[in-house]
Amino acid sequence: MKLKIDHHPDPMIGMMPMFYALDAGLFEKRGIEPEFVQRTNVQAIEDMRGGRMDLSFSGPTLTIMARERFGLNTKFVSAAALRGAYNGRQADFNNIVAAHGVEITQPSDFEGKRLGVFALDGGITHSGPLYLFNKHGVDAATIQWRTMPFHRMADAMSAGEIDIAVNVEPFVTMMTRRGLGRTVDDVFGCGSLAMATTGNPSLVSNWWAVRETFDANPALFVETNAVLNEAINQICADPEAGLDAMSRQTGQKLELLREIGLRTSFLHACAMDAPEIREMYERWARVLRGAGLIERDVDSSVFF
Repeated sequence: MKLKIDHHPDPMIGMMPMFYALDAGLFEKRGIEPEFVQRTNVQAIEDMRGGRMDLSFSGPTLTIMARERFGLNTKFVSAAALRGAYNGRQADFNNIVAAHGVEITQPSDFEGKRLGVFALDGGITHSGPLYLFNKHGVDAATIQWRTMPFHRMADAMSAGEIDIAVNVEPFVTMMTRRGLGRTVDDVFGCGSLAMATTGNPSLVSNWWAVRETFDANPALFVETNAVLNEAINQICADPEAGLDAMSRQTGQKLELLREIGLRTSFLHACAMDAPEIREMYERWARVLRGAGLIERDVDSSVFF
């Protein structure tokens, strides 16, 4: 069985189970032949629609948005990274970095600022800020949105192209260690973007498929879920092995990610119809509604 996988441009903790599974031969053990596909647009919606990819990696908000706004019949396959506290594990980090000299002491200070986000597609770094702006009475129409990959945000802030970045680890730490700015998530009354929007716990990344692709070969995705869950369990037992595998598979030096490790996001094996993941989807659906990005309540059971 061939599995065409989304090639995401940024190495993040949520990607680690995939790279570990590749490195350890877990796909081959279950008769799956994995193949990475380069994205032809920033979030690969058209690649999934056109059948050029079978499995995509993103936040759960994009899985919901792909269905509600872009007409894709999406299907949850596997959890990637979670935040907050769950089942005896805890991890979280700040997301919002303001450049030095940019005063952010209250939510209204975001008005008129140039805000760096990954994409304006309803993803977490887009819907989360919009939800919080609406909740705190910020005039989001004054925000100057700048889209770019997470790894580009440090240089963009250094060059004075953005005032604020909504970023992920390890890039948040990279930006603060370069002296580019400081985290300001606390102005929304909670320690991080994910916790301020959905509470605890929060699913922040997952793997998903198009329902028609799933229905054509359900065994492929059932086995893929099993592969990723096996990888998650092995990484939790030996995190260094997961980081070593990720480094080998990406060819990148991961010193900062290795230093940060699993303190900022954690991995948890879940079934494809896990009720706790459904609940996390429901929370993100409420965020999207509160952000004004979807116009109706969403029945999250359709994703499972």
